Amino acid sequence: MGSRLIGEGRERVYHAANMWVERALKYDDSLFTPGAAVWSPGAAIWSKDVLGELRERFLDRPDVGDGGFYKKLESQLGDSPPEVYQLMGEALYFHLLITTGQAGDSKRQRINEVLSWSPAAPVGIPTKLAEALSTGIGGPGRRFNMQRQFQVGFVIEFAERWKEIDQAERQSLLDDPWEFKRFANELEFRSRTLKDGSHATPSAQREGMLHLVFPDTFESVFSIDHKRKIASSFKRFVSQPTEDTDAQLAQIHAELEKRYGTGDHHHFYWSAIQAHWNDDHNHAPWDEFVARAKRAARGYVDSELNLNLGAAQEVLELKTAALAGDDNWASHLSGNFSRGLIHRYNLPGIRDWIDESPNYALQALRAVWAEDDSSVADRIQAFSQLFPKSALSGTGVRTTVASVLMMGLDAREYPPFAITRFNKAYQEVEYPQPPGDASEAILYERALDFLDRFIAEAAKRGLTLNDRLEAKCVLWVTLDTPSENGNGEPESDRLPALAADLLLPVDFLREVDGLLKEKKQVIFQGPPGTGKTYAARALARCLALGDEDAVTLVQFHPSYAYEDFVQGFRPTLSDDGQAGFVIRNGALVRAAERARDNPGARHFLIIDEINRGNLAKVFGELYFLLEYRDEAVELQYSESGEKFSLPENLHIIGTMNTADRSIALVDLALRRRFYFVEFHPDKYPIAGLLRRWLEKNGLGRMVWVANVMDSANRKLSDDPHAAIGPSYFMRENLDDAKVERAWERGVLPYIEERLFGESERLAEFALDRLRQEAGRGDA
Repeated sequence: MGSRLIGEGRERVYHAANMWVERALKYDDSLFTPGAAVWSPGAAIWSKDVLGELRERFLDRPDVGDGGFYKKLESQLGDSPPEVYQLMGEALYFHLLITTGQAGDSKRQRINEVLSWSPAAPVGIPTKLAEALSTGIGGPGRRFNMQRQFQVGFVIEFAERWKEIDQAERQSLLDDPWEFKRFANELEFRSRTLKDGSHATPSAQREGMLHLVFPDTFESVFSIDHKRKIASSFKRFVSQPTEDTDAQLAQIHAELEKRYGTGDHHHFYWSAIQAHWNDDHNHAPWDEFVARAKRAARGYVDSELNLNLGAAQEVLELKTAALAGDDNWASHLSGNFSRGLIHRYNLPGIRDWIDESPNYALQALRAVWAEDDSSVADRIQAFSQLFPKSALSGTGVRTTVASVLMMGLDAREYPPFAITRFNKAYQEVEYPQPPGDASEAILYERALDFLDRFIAEAAKRGLTLNDRLEAKCVLWVTLDTPSENGNGEPESDRLPALAADLLLPVDFLREVDGLLKEKKQVIFQGPPGTGKTYAARALARCLALGDEDAVTLVQFHPSYAYEDFVQGFRPTLSDDGQAGFVIRNGALVRAAERARDNPGARHFLIIDEINRGNLAKVFGELYFLLEYRDEAVELQYSESGEKFSLPENLHIIGTMNTADRSIALVDLALRRRFYFVEFHPDKYPIAGLLRRWLEKNGLGRMVWVANVMDSANRKLSDDPHAAIGPSYFMRENLDDAKVERAWERGVLPYIEERLFGESERLAEFALDRLRQEAGRGDA
């Protein structure tokens, strides 16, 4: 079982806690100066006598005056012997070990401050123990810090009482976590601070100690209230009745591991788990998902529900015949498995299996439809064991087969399962996915748990889902529904992340997305180095939801022809070696075919350097189709009567370098069919991009490069198409040498071309001169 947390340096915390047990509890030794007690009895830091003196000074004489904990503590410990100061420092160390709510440096500083009060040369925190303070295990809550005297006081009182029992009993308690817990819970406080502090409680410190001493038994939950909420929320997983909350959590944890797998992602404060038991937990992914579900529920849910209910009727017919003992039940019903949901879930394999092995199949079907009180898991697993693995490969597919058959029991309670759909839903709301080796029963039970959670989360947000089948149908159409932006307009929910990656305003990307939806074609135009192609590819992949097959890239050049782009004859050799020609589809037709085969997804064709080709010749009759997508035309090389059209879900993004004088202007016919988006270093959204990139990559010292670029662009402003783009300098590990090389070998040759015939101006663009001018603020 995995109540012990792993990763992020937590092993150091558990090692330090183990040192506390070995040195302070088992013996009277010291955490910071172990072994010193052997040659100096006064160095037995965790002894009964030193603990008693610390209790008297710190806990029996509480300081109720003004000042914080440490100011009061210094006064309380005044004139104490060195071992008392060291014990207080070590007790404070154990107290601070669990919390992630305070930085490691701050913890070390406070402990060293207490140690420095000693009249003797203060000891230090050993390096490995000091490192453990940087990690922590969890957040014990506000009271842990606000009531520090009670929390540290518990450590002292517990240890003092511990020293009153003999060595054999100590070992017995350390061998039995539950007896150790009983000892800690039954502790009767002696000190004035803890006896009079009825309004306060050191429970966080006690629960934290239980976890640190027995990390494989007690959870890293330091709030008793949270433990009770968790136990109540997951009570269905408690199969062995017990009144002990920690024992209940142990059963719950074991069951959750079966369902969700092991690993550091599984603990009760993981967002996906916490949302089950903590009503105050803010789980934003569910807000977005349910908002999409509300929109989806207004659309296609009825047709989805009717499809599922129709399939359920088919399964009921099969169940009735199979359980009736009719020898011809298989042949009577084999035709049903070509209709509706049965066909949709690719289950003709069931029909083949039934036709080939009817007696064996009947045994498996009766296992899933057993007329007894068998659990869902038992039914699914019994069927999966009898279903031949060769018939349909994969645990997920076998789970789908079993889930469809479960509809014969109650379609509203046991809806069909599809692993890819449910996994996608789990990811979107950060719901724990089943382990990779999960059985068919675990996969299906996880899906049912998720649907129950979906129903509950939807109800909290005003959407009523009457049963699991309805929830499953809404889930299906929700996964096909895009998210919305702040204006209530659909968008890819990846746009904000893309904006952060590109360092461009998200509103700009949304605007481009809107242009694509309206016109279907846009062109990014601007000087070189402004990121047109990079942005086009990134945006296309984002809007295609990461489907690389939905994005096609071509680059035009003077020799690029209609036959390359649309369709044409290409030489070929026949099987007998004879040369000939065959019609081959070009990039656009292939992209259009992929888009037409997948109408529910957006596809993109990126045409880089679009104005470098002979556009009228390359596009041909496509000029017409770009404007009239609902019509079809015959292509030049098509067979007679064969028509072609551009599908609505195919978008075109072109990039155009406006600085290249060797390229002819785009003709008005093409301009009328595209929206144009400006990429200019001095205009929105590219203005300031280099500065943003430098800051993001920790290169604030190189901001002078952006100033130089701005200064040079102002000198080139008489030519609207001449400007230096930021991409020249957006390089990994940018330094002065790389800037100089980019300037001399990339920027200056470009400027020389722009200033052809004005060679006297080149001196204005010397890098050193521009850097000096930028530093002075000269234009």
